[in-house]
Amino acid sequence: MDHVIETRNLTKRFGRKSLAVDHLALQVPRGSVFAFLGRNGAGKTTTIRMLLHLLDKTAGTAQILGLDSVQDALEIKRRVGFVGDGQLMYDWMSVDEMIWFCKGFYQGWDDAFAGEMKTKLELSGKTKVRALSRGQQAKLALLLAMAYRPELLILDEPTTGLDVVVRRNFLEGVIELIQEEGRTVFFSSHIVHEVERVADWVGIIDNGRLIHCSTLEELKAKVKRLVLSFETMPADLAKKLPNTLLLSEAGRQATIIVNDFSEDTLAAARALKPSRLDVEDLSLEDIFVAMVGHPEEV
Repeated sequence: MDHVIETRNLTKRFGRKSLAVDHLALQVPRGSVFAFLGRNGAGKTTTIRMLLHLLDKTAGTAQILGLDSVQDALEIKRRVGFVGDGQLMYDWMSVDEMIWFCKGFYQGWDDAFAGEMKTKLELSGKTKVRALSRGQQAKLALLLAMAYRPELLILDEPTTGLDVVVRRNFLEGVIELIQEEGRTVFFSSHIVHEVERVADWVGIIDNGRLIHCSTLEELKAKVKRLVLSFETMPADLAKKLPNTLLLSEAGRQATIIVNDFSEDTLAAARALKPSRLDVEDLSLEDIFVAMVGHPEEV
């Protein structure tokens, strides 16, 4: 499989003890919409900043589009679009002036495409950046990142601070625009329920370590909820079912979320002799909570 991002043992320490990214091994397939999920402080932004050589790594390697993140940093910036949380822009410029200013940095800038995006994103060219809402500024940052038709678009918490409706429209608009071009989107987020609408690949990072990476479909097939009813509740249920992530008991009923669900899991559950056994699918947010704990809302 062709990967647009590939890291090996990518590590970042702040001081001697603070390990922000812990030997990260990540592969992002070309053409995917890849969601990089984690709680606030999990290491998402630090990883992205190392990928783009905005932050020096402590150890390991990172390649973007087959290029070394350090040695080929300038070429990567020419071929990758980036939108960060609260991206700074000259607030005294108008939308059209910002577009003109950024155009000078990119040989592949497409004026017609920029104009189409400005219309589609409902941006007024004469409006000053300072007068734009938070959502409109996010849209302008997206336009500036895409107008030179990058091969890869990296978004770092692009919807932070936006209301629910604007966040949803922004994310769906991004995916629609970039997928029309058949390109790759890599975006970090901790607002999990919105990611599920747009992503086809998911990587989950927790305390700097990558704890899962697969297609969304594979992840949902792997993590399931078992609901078991008993006449008499068995002791130590978590020890008797392999790969238990979460367990809750209420009266004679036990609810268990398991990882690596298989026929062996079912056999172990049936061996407990429940009076009833149900297997339920989970949302991405349910899976995320089971793996890393409750996501922190903005």
